[in-house]
Amino acid sequence: MVAYVAFRTMLRVLVLSLVTTVAAAAEPPSVGASTPAASYVGRPIYSEPGAGLQLPPGCQIEPTWRGRISNSDFEVWVVACSGETRTWLLRRSTVEMIAANQARLRFLVTDERRWPGEVAGDTASVQCVGRNAVDAGFVVLGAKWRQVGAELRLTSATTVLRADPASQKFVPAGLAQVDCARHPEREAMMRRLQQR
Repeated sequence: MVAYVAFRTMLRVLVLSLVTTVAAAAEPPSVGASTPAASYVGRPIYSEPGAGLQLPPGCQIEPTWRGRISNSDFEVWVVACSGETRTWLLRRSTVEMIAANQARLRFLVTDERRWPGEVAGDTASVQCVGRNAVDAGFVVLGAKWRQVGAELRLTSATTVLRADPASQKFVPAGLAQVDCARHPEREAMMRRLQQR
């Protein structure tokens, strides 16, 4: 009789252990480092001279996915966060001067757009300037490119945005306003340099 009670108790413990294991496996995964945030607006991103950009976990950027807006403290970035393409308008500020040619920088995301299905650096690009060659801060989406010599020229795009530093937001723009060109050899060289 004692052996039977001990056997039933051990069986209950095993069944309870199995149920707990199955229940834990059935729970949805917790939000981890690779899950992108709903929005990065208002989030600071720091750049350290020795370590480079401190992007949010799961996010990546290549040098040619960044565009600086001249005569302002703003930049436009195309970022891939856990497989989703996003465009960020950022305000740049100097946190600390380390040396004459090195500074610790802070970038604050002031506007963000999400573009599922777009490919950062290809169908989503910042490699554009205004037709008057003065304007900058353009982003093209749904971009299609045509090879012309050593460069790729924009043939069409579904969306064109312009960064407006005054409102710190993206505003709609027209395809006729931009002149876009990508340089695949330069992109590949910069990608190699970044990986070192």
